[in-house]
Amino acid sequence: MPARGGRQRENFTHAQEAQLLKPFLERVSRGGILVVGQIKPALEAELGRSIALSSVYNLLHRHGWRKLAPDKCHPQSDPQAQIDWKKNFPERSPKSATMGPKGHRSG
Repeated sequence: MPARGGRQRENFTHAQEAQLLKPFLERVSRGGILVVGQIKPALEAELGRSIALSSVYNLLHRHGWRKLAPDKCHPQSDPQAQIDWKKNFPERSPKSATMGPKGHRSG
């Protein structure tokens, strides 16, 4: 008997997955972005049950997609304050300056 191979627990064939991704990829080709949170409900509706978010990422990986954009920054972040903090941050804090090797006080 030959050894089992392939995806034994697949939800869709590779061609069916490509067909499900087609509308999302068309949006991307027109300058949009691929949002996993929009793909997951479409897959769940087609399957008739819920799936893990990792299943969507695995599906995208099988079709050659990977995360290309960095995460969004916090809406209340202040880039200028971050730059100022980096410029004014002391090299060593006063507490660490009084500590010797292995965390023992010197002197």
